[in-house]
Amino acid sequence: MRLGTWITTATLILCMGLGSGHAMQTATDLFEKARKDSIMYRRAALYTEALALDADLVEALRERGTIYYYQGKLDEADADLTAYLEKGGRDVRGWLFRALVSIKRQQWEKALADLSQALAWEANRSDVLSLRAEVFYQLGRLAEAEQDAAAVLSLHDDPTAMARVFAVRGNIYADRGHELLAREAFRQASALDPTLGVLRTWGDILSPEQVSRIGLLGLIVLPAFLIFRIALPKPKRKDPPR
Repeated sequence: MRLGTWITTATLILCMGLGSGHAMQTATDLFEKARKDSIMYRRAALYTEALALDADLVEALRERGTIYYYQGKLDEADADLTAYLEKGGRDVRGWLFRALVSIKRQQWEKALADLSQALAWEANRSDVLSLRAEVFYQLGRLAEAEQDAAAVLSLHDDPTAMARVFAVRGNIYADRGHELLAREAFRQASALDPTLGVLRTWGDILSPEQVSRIGLLGLIVLPAFLIFRIALPKPKRKDPPR
């Protein structure tokens, strides 16, 4: 009888220990599972579960904030990314994506502060430099926009960033009335990133998912139409019957 009681007690203690160990690992396991999942909404749900178990899992805050940005949930993205940075997160992507939220909201000064902070940690990031060039342009600080654009082109390591700064240059030239230089800058932007015209023009109307469904025809025709202003044939009017 005593042996049976001892075995039962030992089993309970062992199970409690295993259960406690499992609970300690659950948040980490959920985080790793989320990172491997290819479906965006499932990843966000897994990060939420992980954070419910460990609110200080800062990497989950950054990852979920990034997903919220892509889903267009700007308030939630801003809250997660701010919490990530306030809890000591120091990955450049924290400042980068919070800046992207501010850019979506056209809060240029806030975006500039985060992009400059990101560059203080990692000075030669073409994506951050190109976004700051765009923000400087929006603020009317053209000399600084051109300086960042030149830095991106000198690094020559990110076609998307290079396309963005060529577009910034095109806008600067266009504002100054240099039409030929502007057209050439936009041509260079399109050569590097054919989707640039689609995303810049339709970004406020379509979600990223809808833009992705435009298809190959859209990727070819729309940028050409937007950048080179192709004159599409006018419909022929039929004369009314006599």
